[in-house]
Amino acid sequence: MKNLFLATCIAAGVSFAPAANAAGPGDGSYSQAMMSRATTLTRALADRIHFNEAQYLAVKQLHLNMLTERRDLEILLNGASAEERDAQLSWAQQRYESELMFLLKPHQLLAYQALRTNFTAHRLK
Repeated sequence: MKNLFLATCIAAGVSFAPAANAAGPGDGSYSQAMMSRATTLTRALADRIHFNEAQYLAVKQLHLNMLTERRDLEILLNGASAEERDAQLSWAQQRYESELMFLLKPHQLLAYQALRTNFTAHRLK
């Protein structure tokens, strides 16, 4: 009886092991370069804003979404005018910013705004 129980447990464990190793939602749909870029962006931001683990994962997914959207827009708007491309990319950037603001706590939001001010390429004087 013990052998039957042990065999059943082993068989159940083997049959469930692949499910435990299965990829999560969205895994595999991103290129290695995109995953690497999203990780780099998230780590750079986390070094200055100090995310908790849940925020880190949410911001990384946000970066993946943003990079995917930008890539898709660049493909879609390949023949479009410069004004149309700029407008669409601007909307994508605004969506990214608003989603990021939603994820940040007030003190992190202040740190992010200070970071943006210091790293803006074209500051008005």
